[in-house]
Amino acid sequence: MTQPSTADQQIAPVKRSLVRNFSTLAVTLIGLLLLILAAVLWPILIAPLLILCGPVYLGVLLPLRVGREERRKRAEQIRQQSLATWGFVGRDRAGPWLNYIDYPLARYCEALRGHYFYGEWLILHDGLLVINPGHAQVDRVRGEVSYDFDHPRTYAWDGCTPKIAFYWLLTFGSPDWWDKAEPIQRIEHGTLVTTSVFWPLTHHASLVHDALYQYLNVAPVSKAQADRLFHTMLLEAGMLRPLAALYYLAVRLGGARSMRDRNNPDSPLRCLTVMPTYKAVTEPPTAAETQAAT
Repeated sequence: MTQPSTADQQIAPVKRSLVRNFSTLAVTLIGLLLLILAAVLWPILIAPLLILCGPVYLGVLLPLRVGREERRKRAEQIRQQSLATWGFVGRDRAGPWLNYIDYPLARYCEALRGHYFYGEWLILHDGLLVINPGHAQVDRVRGEVSYDFDHPRTYAWDGCTPKIAFYWLLTFGSPDWWDKAEPIQRIEHGTLVTTSVFWPLTHHASLVHDALYQYLNVAPVSKAQADRLFHTMLLEAGMLRPLAALYYLAVRLGGARSMRDRNNPDSPLRCLTVMPTYKAVTEPPTAAETQAAT
């Protein structure tokens, strides 16, 4: 069983349309809804709303247009590097990058048990997910890969999509909600350590979801599985059930629609790095873990 071939990957160049772009489409939809409401309730507001269309569109399009070609070239270079190193490329991610982690973050998913995938930013090893696993050594001739968890890189994501930049002055979109302390698991010296982070309510769920979506085209993870895990993690973080259901519905209907029927095989690579043993995140950290986290 092999992943999609390099040839299959090469026929999909980076495309970042200014018209068929979520930011542009979202502003258009909001504008149409406001115009319809104005036509029904306050017709006198139609003219001012039409006048505002120009500055609003300009505010959304300028951050997309300025530097667009350079961003596209850099994204294409990264894809070519991935092809040369791993033999595949993940799905294009356009940003904006608002958050980051600089350590390997782990999460277990029972639904993914028995599946294996090894990539630059994601490991799936018998149900254990590792985001930002660190520097990797890949030998495609031998079919082997190893990771250095103690020398991680920096993985960035935008939180809950979409995020729309407006004149470089502000960014708006799906709320990530209030900050709260949340237990997570990270890898330190080859061991899973439970620590507490203080970040927005949706960050843990959106981080894992974004990493899974990045590799939906090559990893043995279905879109439905990624979306269900996102919903589960929102509830674990303390989000109200109706709101979590709304976020789940948004990704279920609007996220990665071209990946709905994707069914990828396991990675052909064999991982030489010993994976840490999973422990439930609800377990209180031991004294050694607490000392290591400080």
